[in-house]
Amino acid sequence: MRFLSVALGGLLLTAALPTLAQTSAEAPAAPRYYVGLGAYSSFYQQIGSRRTGTTGFAVPLQLTAGYQLSPRVAVQLAVAYSGRTYGQSYLYYDLSTPPPYSGYEATGKLTDRYTSASALVRYTLTHDLTKRLQFDALGGFGLEHAQSHGRGTQSTTSQGTVQTSDYDFTYSHNTLLLTAGVGIRYRLSSRFELTSDLTVSKALNNENNVFGNAINGTNALTGAQSLGVRYRFGK
Repeated sequence: MRFLSVALGGLLLTAALPTLAQTSAEAPAAPRYYVGLGAYSSFYQQIGSRRTGTTGFAVPLQLTAGYQLSPRVAVQLAVAYSGRTYGQSYLYYDLSTPPPYSGYEATGKLTDRYTSASALVRYTLTHDLTKRLQFDALGGFGLEHAQSHGRGTQSTTSQGTVQTSDYDFTYSHNTLLLTAGVGIRYRLSSRFELTSDLTVSKALNNENNVFGNAINGTNALTGAQSLGVRYRFGK
């Protein structure tokens, strides 16, 4: 009888081993998708320097979405946006000639919109992936889009005759960037992380003053910083 009990116990244990092994193999995987939201600042989208009467986004916001290809490698897309509207006026008269002076006046509003998009690969540099603090290497491409929309009234004076008309114009410019940098992540929980990315970029096409600052074409390096929170989901 004792032999039968031992044999039966061994048989039940043997039958249970595949089930235990299967349960361990099917343990939940780490989240593979993530989304993030944070504050953003760069050469193209600067925080501050807002003139009196300006309305719009005071701080550029960045939305990020990514996919974890492996424990160390992820790909992500990010878009940052800011916009502002402010009054503008121009006044020019040629005082070198006798009166009545000839000149030009314009009064209106200008709306600037800036969009920064990037496609980056993230590679985790930290040896121990279980640590809360992680460092990533970043590399990829970026696209900067700037658009200005002006509208208002203009007057031209010539030999005492004044001609008034409305003006409305739109100007846009795109800049392609090569981007590299470092990312810092601090895990708050299994789903949430604090993140900060520091990058430098080089323009691949010529620059101009549409971004409010002149730089020397493709020879200049520009920086960008972001600070936000990230949520991971999916399996």
